[in-house]
Amino acid sequence: VAVLNAQNVRIEPLDNNTSNDDFAPSFTNHGRVIILTTDVNGNGQRLRIMERTSSGWTSAVELRGDVNSSTHSGAATLTPDGQRMFFSSYENSADGYGRTDIYTSTKSDGKWTNVTALPMGINSEDYDANPSITADGRTMYFVSDRKGGSGGTDIYVASFDGKTWAKPKLLAGVNSAQNEMSPVIASDGKTLYFASNRPGGAGGFDIYVAKISGTAASDVRRIGDPINTAADEMFYAALPNSDQAVLSRTTSSGDFDNFTVTPNPFPSEPVTLVEGVVQHVTTKAPIGADITVTDLVTGKKVAALRSDDQTGQYYVTLTPGRVYSVTASAPGYVFHSERFEVPPGAKGASQRKDLDLSPLDGGSDRILVFFDYDKSELKSESVPELERIIELMRENPDLRVRFEGHTDDQGSDDYNDKLSERRATAVKDYIIAGGVPAARLDAKGFGKRQPRMQGSSDEARAANRRVEMRIVK
Repeated sequence: VAVLNAQNVRIEPLDNNTSNDDFAPSFTNHGRVIILTTDVNGNGQRLRIMERTSSGWTSAVELRGDVNSSTHSGAATLTPDGQRMFFSSYENSADGYGRTDIYTSTKSDGKWTNVTALPMGINSEDYDANPSITADGRTMYFVSDRKGGSGGTDIYVASFDGKTWAKPKLLAGVNSAQNEMSPVIASDGKTLYFASNRPGGAGGFDIYVAKISGTAASDVRRIGDPINTAADEMFYAALPNSDQAVLSRTTSSGDFDNFTVTPNPFPSEPVTLVEGVVQHVTTKAPIGADITVTDLVTGKKVAALRSDDQTGQYYVTLTPGRVYSVTASAPGYVFHSERFEVPPGAKGASQRKDLDLSPLDGGSDRILVFFDYDKSELKSESVPELERIIELMRENPDLRVRFEGHTDDQGSDDYNDKLSERRATAVKDYIIAGGVPAARLDAKGFGKRQPRMQGSSDEARAANRRVEMRIVK
């Protein structure tokens, strides 16, 4: 294993270290929040939270809710939206399968609830811990000392299809006859940091970095001084799109503390960070909504997340060079979708996209359907949105809607009236084909008489070419 030089790096204590063990700092909300683990006065490990402010980090406080209802809870990983957590726990009040198991919890009204053990397969009768989830929530890395490994604790990888977890596999290329611990997958989904006490290190556990492809790792390298020392180093995590990382290290007094690493000599690849607020269209009150991100070229759902039900804030990490739809939906509201193009050069960028929701009672919204210029045939990119309309109609059997077509300012009134009517009718026909009774649907064309944006710029014309869905009952 090659050794990577890490000179000219500052290692400084992270705020809120105590005289007991403090370890496993995990970023969420694009680096604004850290969840960490602290051994509270010898009474067991507990998950705590601290938030970044203009003057540093807030004091660390225990997470509210049920995640700490155990002898030990720690080593958490969170989805980028900060709404779902995976963590290790020993003797949790929610039944598990082995000595230490991996649990999941969701955030509601500021509290972490719905604590459940991940299924058998992820968990075993042995030690299963140190989970790390990818930014899309579809792949988890964790450690286990179950039978069939390379020796000691090994790193495993498992995939999630949105409903069920696949059987975990040993991560090829990283495991040794010794102990591998604390895998942390970076926001790019390609860079993995982990700790190992294999021979050849500086002492105890050292930090290694590897590149991931599928269920295998390559280019495994041990990081050099001053990151690795004679002490134990573990839980190395890179802040997205930043020159900073954090790690946990044993101190001269024998306990673990957390430290910052600046600059991070081995950063992950830059990603595009998208954030915003889901809110009521008129009152601007925050809404806790389910958010779906779909690749409009492939039609595949690439991320599922939630906005915070107290602040309405959401966070998601996207791959540049693709075109997405971002859809927010909540009970009692018309779902809202935005087309979101992330150009190839947007790596490392942060973008904001607020999403306004209209109430189902008399609400309306533009729907994300696409037509070629001067055509009324629906393009394939329209399918995810159309299917969402069908689902909305099935979930609300008394709902009646009207699809309203609009054009830009080019062409005659008569021509645009007919084109907009054909486009609205194309949407209606698709919904009928999906099993929704025609009596619940109507279509009308308004041509260019109701522009959404005044002017004849490309931006105005693009905004005005649209189909809206209006709730009529």
